[in-house]
Amino acid sequence: MPQNIVVHPFDEVESDLVEAVRVAVALSFKMEVTRGEKLSVPARSYSRKRNQFLSTDLLEVLAIHRHGDKRIRLGITNVDLFVPELNFVFGEASSPRRVAVFSIARLNPETYGKPNEEAIFFQRATIEAVHELGHVFGLSHCTRLDCVMWFSNTLSETDRKGSKFCQCCATKLYQLTH
Repeated sequence: MPQNIVVHPFDEVESDLVEAVRVAVALSFKMEVTRGEKLSVPARSYSRKRNQFLSTDLLEVLAIHRHGDKRIRLGITNVDLFVPELNFVFGEASSPRRVAVFSIARLNPETYGKPNEEAIFFQRATIEAVHELGHVFGLSHCTRLDCVMWFSNTLSETDRKGSKFCQCCATKLYQLTH
């Protein structure tokens, strides 16, 4: 069953980063991945109390932009995301709606006063993109520390797990997509 993924930047996201994620996702899922139009972060998603944006609202924007087609939508944003039950999220996905979004706000080493290391930044973005798309395809969190589907709550966990599926998750993904 051939599937396509469309990657949409929200507001201002570096073009090189969007392209690196697009290529990495195409390799990870062995699918055609195209770049979609730039979307706007909805103003209603901003929480003054938290100084963050509700990720579910960005999923809604992506779902609307599906225009009834079957392509999966992945959003990349530079705003800090949250869901009500957590302090923050790196991203969120909806399998039934076939959409996912992730934020780069907490992925850049410069955010923490460290030198700009583009390779690390792009790798983290790839990890979060692959993780959220794994959810779109029906995968849940994995118990293997080195699987991309491990739930990471910190950057060190994200760095440790990497962007590859463990054998079990890779097998499930293949069964879900073929």
